[in-house]
Amino acid sequence: MSSVQEKFEEFVNKEDDLIRNVRTCEQAMSLLKDELVYKQRGETCQTTVWDICEWIQQREEKLRREIFSVRWEMTVLACQFPSAKKQAGESPL
Repeated sequence: MSSVQEKFEEFVNKEDDLIRNVRTCEQAMSLLKDELVYKQRGETCQTTVWDICEWIQQREEKLRREIFSVRWEMTVLACQFPSAKKQAGESPL
């Protein structure tokens, strides 16, 4: 296996982990809003729930920026695959 392929596969695994983390943030946010804000109206401190949701949102945004960076690196690495170089050379553009 080539070094480029190994790096690419590492990025694929990292992307999968990041996506799973984003989904976890989305699920946590949904649970908090559904359970603590909607179902338990008035029985919870909405300011605290807001603060927790805000933290989760910030975490999710950070993860999405990491996904962007990983995907960018994957694109750069994909350009280094031998088949990509051959296809670029055959391109009519």
